[in-house]
Amino acid sequence: MKLFATLVMLALGARSASAGELDLDLGLQATTTGWPDDHGGGAALAATWLIRPWIGASFIGKEQYAKVDDRFMSYFSFNAVLRHALGPLRLTGSLGLVHQHEEPRAAVMEQPFGSLFGVGDGIRHRMGERAGISLALPVKTHGHGDYYVAFDLDGTMFMDTDKGPHWMTSAGLSVGFTYDFARTK
Repeated sequence: MKLFATLVMLALGARSASAGELDLDLGLQATTTGWPDDHGGGAALAATWLIRPWIGASFIGKEQYAKVDDRFMSYFSFNAVLRHALGPLRLTGSLGLVHQHEEPRAAVMEQPFGSLFGVGDGIRHRMGERAGISLALPVKTHGHGDYYVAFDLDGTMFMDTDKGPHWMTSAGLSVGFTYDFARTK
């Protein structure tokens, strides 16, 4: 265990302490899946913690609607994140694991509380893998970071095909802000 901790510290360049940076964004996305004519969309929220300016971890949550089966999709993803500055723009790439609930609207209306907590009848639980990119343009700075607009694109491959489509892609726009805890005003 000590060897693993030492390797992690060396890999992250632990020669100096870093307070980290928080990056939060909220957006709207259009979605399509591998099923014919299965289109929809909804809201997406991303929370990223950067332990260095170029590497971190994120949580992405989505609540979306899709036409086939008149269904809602609740999407939860944990990701490894890499970020790179391209002039004034920031390019962020992510790879992660996904857990998704898919449930027909009729089932949600019958059991709203069960649906909210992921235990309602009719919920199809699915696991998958995702990759995504985001291109952010800072529009205003503040004492510890900036406010930005971003274009987001991601793709998800699901492990099973008997509970839903094999793949899903989403694209959209978001607004967000960064807060660097090590930066002074």
